[in-house]
Amino acid sequence: MVALPSTPTLSGQNKGFTLVELVMAVAILSGAFLTILDLRVKALDDAFKYNNDRLVNRVARQKLDEVSYGLEENSSGEIEIPGKNTPEPWRWSVTIQDQSNTEFGPRLLFIELTLEYPSVYSNSSSEDDLETVIIATRVLVNEENPLYTNAEPTSDSLNNGGF
Repeated sequence: MVALPSTPTLSGQNKGFTLVELVMAVAILSGAFLTILDLRVKALDDAFKYNNDRLVNRVARQKLDEVSYGLEENSSGEIEIPGKNTPEPWRWSVTIQDQSNTEFGPRLLFIELTLEYPSVYSNSSSEDDLETVIIATRVLVNEENPLYTNAEPTSDSLNNGGF
């Protein structure tokens, strides 16, 4: 009869992982997990800020269009954003400058809108938590247009090489 070779038995020292090996494995796994979690949180913050910036630019562009097409008669005011609870209303103001270099004919107007809105991460209504966006456009109008009557002449409007 043939005897099978006996399998070596494990001694007490070779039965599993050491405590140091387990601690190192847990440290590596938790480091990887925290890195992935941090990337996810940053991506959510970036998406939130992007959506807020998109809303601000859309509202500012809409108000600038209202002013430049003559639909808004005021030169400053407050905007309420539908569906958005803000601690304070968004304030806007507009400056209109005549940049024409002739004394007759159509007038070239430079319209600049400044919009103040609460910061994305603000929880209070203090002045320190306000951010500002400024957008501008140029329009051609005739001399009877109400925009032209409200325009401020630039100091060098006849020599600046405008229209």
